[in-house]
Amino acid sequence: MKDLTSRNGLKKIHANFDDIYRKMENEYERNADNIRIQAGIVSIWTKMCIDALLRNKIFSKGPSLSFQQKASLTFWSGILDKLLSLLSQDQTRHVALLALSTMSHHGGPPIRAEIARKSSKILVEVIQSFPDDERAAELSVATLAHTVSTVVDGGLKPQFPAVLKELDMAEILRSVVEASSRPYSPSEHRAIVAHAVELVSFSTMHASKAYSTYPGAVEFLVAGLRSRDWVVRSACLSGLLRLHQLGAEDDQRGFDPKVFISAGMRGLPRHLEDILMDYGHLKSETFLTAKAAAEFQKAMMGYAQDQSRDLYNLGLKLVPIILKTEFSIADGMFEVEDQTTGRRTIESMGMPFVLWGDALPHCARAIREKGKPDERDWADILEIKHHVMRGRVAAGVALAQKGLERNPEQGYFWYALTLSADSVLGLQAAKKGLKAKQLTPFCKWQMLQRAVTHAGDMGIRILQTEVPDEHNRRWKEAVAFLMSALEDAWEYLKGAPPDNRYVKNVCYWAVLLTVITREEEMTDLSAVQVPIPFESLSTLTTSIGHPG
Repeated sequence: MKDLTSRNGLKKIHANFDDIYRKMENEYERNADNIRIQAGIVSIWTKMCIDALLRNKIFSKGPSLSFQQKASLTFWSGILDKLLSLLSQDQTRHVALLALSTMSHHGGPPIRAEIARKSSKILVEVIQSFPDDERAAELSVATLAHTVSTVVDGGLKPQFPAVLKELDMAEILRSVVEASSRPYSPSEHRAIVAHAVELVSFSTMHASKAYSTYPGAVEFLVAGLRSRDWVVRSACLSGLLRLHQLGAEDDQRGFDPKVFISAGMRGLPRHLEDILMDYGHLKSETFLTAKAAAEFQKAMMGYAQDQSRDLYNLGLKLVPIILKTEFSIADGMFEVEDQTTGRRTIESMGMPFVLWGDALPHCARAIREKGKPDERDWADILEIKHHVMRGRVAAGVALAQKGLERNPEQGYFWYALTLSADSVLGLQAAKKGLKAKQLTPFCKWQMLQRAVTHAGDMGIRILQTEVPDEHNRRWKEAVAFLMSALEDAWEYLKGAPPDNRYVKNVCYWAVLLTVITREEEMTDLSAVQVPIPFESLSTLTTSIGHPG
């Protein structure tokens, strides 16, 4: 047999592969009654599979089809059947398991998927039938982790949906979780736990029903959050986040002026009112929003009553309002009642807009026509706000980028950039914007919470897509993102208005990030001291927001 450890030996095998394989196949069949020789031949094939080209040749033996065609048809040579038959024999079980583990470790996605399809049920039986066999358990869990993780990998859909339908994911999860709890030797136990974490965390998105059937898998991930190992905590958190990802809804709230006024008239419970008073009532989101609403309505009524209909003057009044709070511009309108019928109709009153929010681009145009250099930012702010109100965030971001070329110290421009769906652009904008000289409290707190979201999302996204490895450069980037998000979360919670609608979201981030980044073991959440009592969050954050 050629040397499988040297490049020269591999070249010779490549050059004479068909002849070598035929002789090995004949020898395997000739020794049908000698399982030891068969196991030895399988071991040689296993060593060949470390080389990608040889692996593909071995698995594609059969009719004259390309490897890709056979992958799609799930047509394979009998090598897997040979391996699986060896699993039933005590003498060759470890050899067969080692072969499957090696092939699954070095195999490409189609091979891993086929190994999962054909061997997962048998591997589960091995784990359950031989609980005292540490080596068998370790190799079985490793093979399941390598293969099943490939099957369930993917974005909105699993990479191999047809194979996934054939797998009994609940039993697979049950077997690897139970194996990880057995009192094996430290070396075997570490390997089993590492592969169990990989499998259980990777499978949550596309095999979520199995976690309902076997809730022990969810408990396994939750327990992993208490690990001293950063890699384990990260992988378990990623798995929990993916568990309901496909069915999750965006936690966003719109602004309903009627609900806001109604809530204000009812007033807050005493303990919540005390929180706002301690913070400073005049700095609270509730007060700023109410004040902005009153100022905006006054400005619009003044414009309607002004015979000159001065859009330039209106724009100068609206910009300071926009810079005070998120819900600064309401889509009001003028209604006229017919004296005869009593019917109310919406009228433009001779103005170039009907909805009050649509006054913004007209005001921006009027300011630009004046041609005053120190007011160009104001025109852009009006137009950006209108784009954002109408859901044209990309247009608002583009205009903000142009504004920054002129004035990089304008905080509102940086804030607009943080609204981008691009987390990299959003995070960079938030970090730079927080250093801008022209920065209102509203823009500061908005950019800070956006920095938390962008950095947190980027860190979690890396953890969800990279193989857990503390030496992986991408994992180090993820750690940096999450630490940055945690730092910004605490700064936000300590300084932002307690009734800001994003307090709840940032609190969630603060808890999760503290759990995942804390080096020492956490037995409970007493170490997470959020500045605002958790029981107060629901009422406070809904006092100015309402779905829709």
